Amino acid sequence: MADGIDLSHSELRSLITKAARGAGLAWGLAEEAGWAAEWLARRGFPAADWAAHWLSSAVAGGLTPVALGAALADDFAKGLAPFPPQSLPDALLAPGYLLPFLARIAQSRGDLALTTTLGLAAEIGADGTLRFGPGWSDRTLGWTLAHVVTELAGQRPRVSTSVLDCLDGLALRTTVPPSDLSRRQAGSATPDDD
Repeated sequence: MADGIDLSHSELRSLITKAARGAGLAWGLAEEAGWAAEWLARRGFPAADWAAHWLSSAVAGGLTPVALGAALADDFAKGLAPFPPQSLPDALLAPGYLLPFLARIAQSRGDLALTTTLGLAAEIGADGTLRFGPGWSDRTLGWTLAHVVTELAGQRPRVSTSVLDCLDGLALRTTVPPSDLSRRQAGSATPDDD
């Protein structure tokens, strides 16, 4: 028998709301925490585990992902979109709790991306899809929020010089060192006129 108990989504929502109040969050933010927990649980995320993580630190009065998410959603609702890209605070625990709020924003403003120095942390689609990248972590560090930039058809891809050097180095491993024999065997054995 597994340790634990199955809760309905509404029971989880109520429990997280009460726990958030107990951790010192105002009623409005506590209700947002409950809503976010239910949103996450309905998508299969460990909402209760994440909540226990960030609510334990909220007792000390630190910034919570719910407070940040609600503030971002309020700013967007007021038309105060923080673009160009906005840096998020470092060491924010359980950033998964930002996802419900960012999904709300993406519905009306278009796809959003959370990026780090390691690359994509998460992409939140206007259609509600979520995609995670190698930058996803249990706490923020160097995260930036921005609109997803889509490449236009026919536009040439931009490749950084460091990536180009890396790819060129790997491609050179497929070449044959120059010699008299390699020069004689170079090219096609038959004429190629087309």
